[in-house]
Amino acid sequence: MRRLILPLLLLVLAGCEGTIDSDPVFQITGVPLFDTWIPHDRYVSMLSNRWSDEEVPVQIYLDGSKFEGTVEPQGAGSRYHVRWSYKLELADGQTINGLRESNLSAQIFDNTHLRTTLAVHAFGALGFPTIAAYPIYLRINGAAKGLYQQVERIDEDYFRRRGMPVHELIKCGFGSRFTFEGGNDLEDTFERVLPESGNLNDFGDFLHALDTADPDRLYEQVSPFLDINQYLRYHALSSILNHVDGFSNNLYFYRPAPGSPYTIIPWDFDKLLYGADDVGLAGDNEIIRKLLQNDSCVAVYKREAYRALDVALADAELNPLLDSTISRIAEAFRQDPWLGGAGISLPDESNRLKMYLTRRKDYFRQHLETIKRYPR
Repeated sequence: MRRLILPLLLLVLAGCEGTIDSDPVFQITGVPLFDTWIPHDRYVSMLSNRWSDEEVPVQIYLDGSKFEGTVEPQGAGSRYHVRWSYKLELADGQTINGLRESNLSAQIFDNTHLRTTLAVHAFGALGFPTIAAYPIYLRINGAAKGLYQQVERIDEDYFRRRGMPVHELIKCGFGSRFTFEGGNDLEDTFERVLPESGNLNDFGDFLHALDTADPDRLYEQVSPFLDINQYLRYHALSSILNHVDGFSNNLYFYRPAPGSPYTIIPWDFDKLLYGADDVGLAGDNEIIRKLLQNDSCVAVYKREAYRALDVALADAELNPLLDSTISRIAEAFRQDPWLGGAGISLPDESNRLKMYLTRRKDYFRQHLETIKRYPR
């Protein structure tokens, strides 16, 4: 009997090993494979309630190492998609790409998986704090989930890694309005992330100053609360990039110290260069409506837009970066069930993205001078 058991066991093991080795995702090059395992019952429970923020235990096998922690669903619109995004929190001081906490983002609006790379480069070139993002291939409980981005979260660790002081960090949610006109309960759409507190009094003071400022004295009356030139720089680049969600919910307001004005940290770029909507020469929100009532702000906006075109979006640096990213993710893209596996072509998608960006840049160069002071 023993003589039979050993050969049978070896056959079983060999069969299992062959099955693993034959899975083509293990042959992907260019991006790391996050081979992820969640207890079956907890995974089923999580998937059965898309709005649950329940953390479930996870193990990730990566390059011969084992990582443990928790995951939970992340995002809003992405939960309606077949591919969810997740918040990953590693335990016991473990990090992947230097990140203890990160988002595993499906980038559901970005068939190219290039928009985040493009945005990080462009905003970084203009001096904005940016995020780190790493393309990965995600596999959960033996099922291929496809090409994802491991995206750095903007939290206490974010500032600690950069040695940046943080006095206050405000996150904008869906439906954010930067005015009290018509009524505005700030707690409905704004969150004071750091420090964790519901106190939005200082941010309310900023909105009140914006509402009540005399356009001719705008720098004097609003600059104590907002770095106006930095905001105009952000708004100009976001408009060129048709960052449709970048004027309400995909941005953070940051203050390094008490009494310092708010500055912008950009965030969440998968709807960048989104062709379904067009923000025009200046995306709309209450901030830009007020600022562009001032002639000096109009001049600064134009100056910052030209700077974005000439520096942040210069082809000489941007195109090689995009091309190298395309080469890096090509195999993972091909094996993504909802991208290459669904017949979507990375060369076609990336060419469309580049052509759209070129059209946006040409449009701004041709029409930027038509921007005039907004009516008061």
